[in-house]
Amino acid sequence: MPRTKLEKLAWLALVPLVALSVTRAQDDEPLKDGQWLYTRHCAGCHNDNGDGKGPTITQMGLVARDFAQGGFAFGDSLEQLKRTITSGIPGRSPMPSFKGVLADEEMDLVIGHVRTLCPKRDEGATKNTEMLVVNRPVIARGKLPPITEGAKETPRGLLIGTTEGMTFEYDVDHVRLLGVRMGRFADREDWGERGGAYLKPLGRLIWDRADGLDVAVEPRPEASYCPLGVQRRVLTSSFVSAAGPGLEYEVRDHDGKGRVLATLRESVRTRTTSFGPAIERSWRVRPGSLMQATLVFSPAEAEQSKGAAVSWFAHRRGADGVDVTAVRRVSTTEGVEQWTATSIRLPAWAPKLAAFLEQELAQ
Repeated sequence: MPRTKLEKLAWLALVPLVALSVTRAQDDEPLKDGQWLYTRHCAGCHNDNGDGKGPTITQMGLVARDFAQGGFAFGDSLEQLKRTITSGIPGRSPMPSFKGVLADEEMDLVIGHVRTLCPKRDEGATKNTEMLVVNRPVIARGKLPPITEGAKETPRGLLIGTTEGMTFEYDVDHVRLLGVRMGRFADREDWGERGGAYLKPLGRLIWDRADGLDVAVEPRPEASYCPLGVQRRVLTSSFVSAAGPGLEYEVRDHDGKGRVLATLRESVRTRTTSFGPAIERSWRVRPGSLMQATLVFSPAEAEQSKGAAVSWFAHRRGADGVDVTAVRRVSTTEGVEQWTATSIRLPAWAPKLAAFLEQELAQ
């Protein structure tokens, strides 16, 4: 039905009001930009101004990273910051994983806002000798500096860098895990000098000797052969697989004949739990016919307990909290023995927490 002139004028008068109401509705809807996402997901710990004194972290008696100080645990490139947000931070930090919480483009927005709270970034700061871990684990060998003050250098060292931003530091001569670092991977200072400089780990040391776990090989009770002298370990290869990176090595009798007492395949990874990120090591051990293998835990003062399927070791680290390690014997089939050890640092430890963590680890 045709509108009258008066109706047309009335309709035209309503148009600005309709547009104004739509604009107001849009104005009432928050702009979900980087600042909005940061306020919702990050400010509870890092605070609105990025000083690390947000209400949530303050109630925990802790302080988060102060962005005004610059520097990040895993590096400050876009890829490294995304890794931190995706995986959380294992070790001393309670920062959780935001995988499945923030989409990829939302992480970009958050990082953009975080950088406004930081000192101006020098895009050319990365040295051309720095090794980066991006899409898959990286393994590097070289001479390592002393891992702690007063320790000796490691002439034949090996670093395993994982995509979660962890570095596992090994002594190749003894095939022994020296410690675990968190952050950037390594600087190949030795590229510029013939054997004179170090393969320098860049991450912060969070586990020294990685909780004291090790594999011991000994004769079975019924064995007539007893190895003489000191056992030695010989690295045969390193690998990167779907299950994680790691090493393969042999335990040999150091009696001059070099009998192979056992072969081992050790893999490492970072695991996310509801109690926080954890370090996980797994072993597949094939002992000789007359030998058997066991896992040993070296700190004598560690509190030990036994769960349904887990042996617990709680070792206090002074002001840093308690390192809790769950050792599980996965299976023994066709002469192959398998163990998994999961280590997590907690502010405190109570046996009643064991049942909850044990159920989660079994999944």
